[in-house]
Amino acid sequence: MIMESQKGDLYEGESVDQLAKRMIEHLLKWGVTDAFNDKQIYTILEKAESTLNPLPAMLQVEHPITIVGDIHGQLDALIRYFDAVGYPPKVKFLFLGDYVDRGAKSFEVSLLLFCYKIRYPHSVHLLRGNHECMKMNRLYGFYEELARKRGGRMWRQYQNVFNELPLCARVGQRILCMHGGISQNCNSWESFKALKKPNTPLTCDEGLQVDLMWADPTQDKCNTFAMNKQRAISVVFGEKGLDVFLKKLGLSLIVRAHEVSQEGFNFLFNKKCVTVFSAPYYCGNDTNCGAIMHVSESYEISFTVLRPRMIATPENIEIVKLMENNYKGLRVASPDPNRGRHLQSADVPKPTAPSVQLVPPVTKPVEIKKQ
Repeated sequence: MIMESQKGDLYEGESVDQLAKRMIEHLLKWGVTDAFNDKQIYTILEKAESTLNPLPAMLQVEHPITIVGDIHGQLDALIRYFDAVGYPPKVKFLFLGDYVDRGAKSFEVSLLLFCYKIRYPHSVHLLRGNHECMKMNRLYGFYEELARKRGGRMWRQYQNVFNELPLCARVGQRILCMHGGISQNCNSWESFKALKKPNTPLTCDEGLQVDLMWADPTQDKCNTFAMNKQRAISVVFGEKGLDVFLKKLGLSLIVRAHEVSQEGFNFLFNKKCVTVFSAPYYCGNDTNCGAIMHVSESYEISFTVLRPRMIATPENIEIVKLMENNYKGLRVASPDPNRGRHLQSADVPKPTAPSVQLVPPVTKPVEIKKQ
């Protein structure tokens, strides 16, 4: 219920948590922020910054948990995932970054996630992607979107929040998650314990942090690490480099985002690395699915796959046929019908995606104390 009298940036007697609750309800129902003034938005941004500030650059989170890859301003897709698997705090989520740019509702997506983080700090975990760096979201749409909807000054306040986002998260003892990939600059868990959150464009492009936000796997199985020529920043890593990294840290799986996948997820290197990409029909050009990944209490891995919504017309019928062909290979039975399913129209039988059980870690992992 909205109170009539207003004082400053909050309604009379309203807490920041209550403001966040109202914003969540409004965004989920209407998908816009027109009911809130700039002072109220700044209140949420400042609270999000202070909530994220004490967190270390590497989080320790426990499973079961649902992991979400790139969203890129696709509010409708994010809400469809919530509708399918549940909302915070009923379901615990780990987001791998790239909330903004490319899509039309980066402002609304990021604000919704910040409100959830404020209300449920132990159920919603947010990592930083490369598009949460100033040089990226200045060029790829977020700056223009905010300038149009609220003004350029708010964009700078957003950078303060982005600077406080952690860079990676260990799930239990066997899974390490980040937006980009692994790094040759990591020699032990001490490297992660010493890791600092970058707060300038320069420090975003240095050391371990740049690889966590930018690195990509390569299919060259003989490769360890090499320059990432396609992106002109960071590195690519091969199976040999990954094996050394996993053994050194006692891990079983790397979970990352950062790259479009036609199926929404893609396993590499004998299921030791998986890419999760959650933005279907990316940029309105790719005919890709989106997916989110579930990690059970016993480390069982499964996926919920979101099919892009496209109505067939004489102009796009060939694209629709291509999309349908892409889905055929995913129709594999899963032990749990409520997990790993595709979300699509009710008149089409629901296929399911495969479930994967992690192999034991190569060595016993080193315990990291929470900071």
